[in-house]
Amino acid sequence: MPLSEKQSEIVNAPDGNILVKASAGSGKTRVITERIKHLYSHNRVKRKILAITFTNKAAKEMEERLGNIRETEGRFFINTFHGFCKYALENHGKMIGLSGMPHIFEEEADRRKLIEEAIKKNPIFSDYYNKLNYTQNSEVNDKKRNNFLIKVSNFISQVKREIISDTEIKERTNEEQVLLYRTYQDILNSQNAMDFDDLILFAYNLFIEYPSVASLYSRSFQYIFIDEAQDMNNAQYKLLLAFTKGFHNNIMLAGDPDQSIFGFNGSSANFMNEKFITDYKPKIFELKDNYRSSKKVLEAANKIIPGSNKIVNSAIEGIFKIQDAENEADEADWVCNKINELISVKEHDDIEGDITYEKIAILARNRYVFNQLEEKLTRKEIPFYYKMSPGYLKFESDIMKNFDMAFRVKLNNRDTLHWDSLIQSLKVNSIETVDLNKLIKSVKNDLNKRILKIVNNLSDDGANLKNLLENFKEYIKKSQNIVNDNEKKMILDDIEQLLKHWRNYAKKTDNKSLGQFKNSIALGQTDPLTQPKGITLSTVHTMKGQETDI
Repeated sequence: MPLSEKQSEIVNAPDGNILVKASAGSGKTRVITERIKHLYSHNRVKRKILAITFTNKAAKEMEERLGNIRETEGRFFINTFHGFCKYALENHGKMIGLSGMPHIFEEEADRRKLIEEAIKKNPIFSDYYNKLNYTQNSEVNDKKRNNFLIKVSNFISQVKREIISDTEIKERTNEEQVLLYRTYQDILNSQNAMDFDDLILFAYNLFIEYPSVASLYSRSFQYIFIDEAQDMNNAQYKLLLAFTKGFHNNIMLAGDPDQSIFGFNGSSANFMNEKFITDYKPKIFELKDNYRSSKKVLEAANKIIPGSNKIVNSAIEGIFKIQDAENEADEADWVCNKINELISVKEHDDIEGDITYEKIAILARNRYVFNQLEEKLTRKEIPFYYKMSPGYLKFESDIMKNFDMAFRVKLNNRDTLHWDSLIQSLKVNSIETVDLNKLIKSVKNDLNKRILKIVNNLSDDGANLKNLLENFKEYIKKSQNIVNDNEKKMILDDIEQLLKHWRNYAKKTDNKSLGQFKNSIALGQTDPLTQPKGITLSTVHTMKGQETDI
């Protein structure tokens, strides 16, 4: 589809700061990628380009769209805010006192354990926390304690996301809350660890304390692009200011002020709409034509939103139809027949390219609604898969959960959090110091002993990881010790998932490191994010926006 006149104006714009206010489906990501292509094709790129997105999936899609640009190896860096900060800290973290890149604690459950530890070290909060255990109903007690942990977690995150200074913390809170925050940070530091919020906070501190480093990054990237800019929060915007303000005049933000989905994360469209305009004086463009949602579907959507009369400039006519069904079996038959009909037609004016199974999704309020449909799709040999939320690696089997904890402590011998959890899981006598050799001698269970030996024998660069795990897979397949077939399948699936993540990591770097691999997993950067074959079955909560044509 050719660019519209307004899109072309943005793509071909001269150098300078740019703000693109773009409504849903108006092609904001496309104008970014097309502008990058235009800059390269006209030899305007003398250094590198930085493109920041908010999800790993969006970064991968942008990479794919730019895949046909020649001679750009190493000349553009596409990542999330957290990925960019990890990159900066890996290279320059020593300047702010990091002996090496800290390990990222990505699990919220781990963060809660550390918060609980911080509470117990603070007498006032500890007394209050213990008193929440006063009823006879353990479920009520757990709920009240959990709610308190959530409040403390939100407070800690707020301090980091708003980048509140030590002076401001004292002014805005009381001494006990300040002490609790600092105790939590001390515990993280003692474990040689950081949480997600620390990634941006530490990178911000790096740029503020060392303007020469900020200038280095600013000069490295000739052009900077931020997609979905409506989702920036205070920390992310301050980070942008820290390494570009006064250095940089080629920043392009694109976003939809009405489409912010990370409000819980402190994000606000005001950073794009107001602060960026004040600080960077950009040229402002607006994109209003909708190339994603059709007129028919939008008309129907407006009818079910009380009082809605929002008019959207949709460029696609589209089809909307309500089909009555006698029962779930009748409904499933109709859906399957409609799919076969669409596949046989192959073409439609509103859809780019042939109609394939991958361009069709079936949505439901929850997964159980799909039972009848799944049966009919299987019988009619229509391929399908369930859409899962992409993210970091999460093991299902107990044996690979133990692998994960052992893996963490091998890489970080100060990680007493996961060491204590591993000791508890293996049901062995407490070993005070982190020592895998001692632990292996204490374990009687053959499977656990084998998995601990695998972890202990891993080389720092992961060169033997694949062979050790492939051999373990063969052992699991033949093992008579696992009588439960489901358990065996879970272990094999977990190992295969880990190997997929390793392969995805290994092909992106020449300088492999298990520590870097683990942190990349934590940030979701190793998720294969491959598009499975077939119809997408998805709950409405898992599907972000209109990801398929039909």
